[in-house]
Amino acid sequence: MSTKKVSVLYLDDEVENLNSFNANFRRIFDISLANSIDEAYSIIESKEIHVVVSDHKMPHITGIEFFETLCKTHPTIVRVLLTGCSDLNVVVDSVNRGQIFKYLYKPMDVALVRQVIELAYEKFLEDKKNQMEVVQLIETNEKLEFMLRQKLID
Repeated sequence: MSTKKVSVLYLDDEVENLNSFNANFRRIFDISLANSIDEAYSIIESKEIHVVVSDHKMPHITGIEFFETLCKTHPTIVRVLLTGCSDLNVVVDSVNRGQIFKYLYKPMDVALVRQVIELAYEKFLEDKKNQMEVVQLIETNEKLEFMLRQKLID
């Protein structure tokens, strides 16, 4: 894994869960904590976030609804749902609507959560690399089309 610290935002409406997450991962990752959707968006707008881990059941909005919006506004952020909810519909919705990378259960298994965050960061880096390659391909294609047109005109 890269020497750069992975920037992780953890969103949960329960302060005890936020404190626990921070205590377990603050030395490993660059942790930002939010206990509301507004606070989460404020953090996302103020710094680069690689991975968002969110609880599902929160007041006013679910983790899935948050991820559904996040997919549209910040598609490069990798999304992980960490929840005590074991309803199959939640799992299906989180994949289909929230386009999550992983679905994890509470109480959290610290080693598993760490592993998933590391894998999510690898996915973030791979997606970023792929996006850069697509841009390069488009530029190369445009240059080739221009050269072809020049040759046809002569």
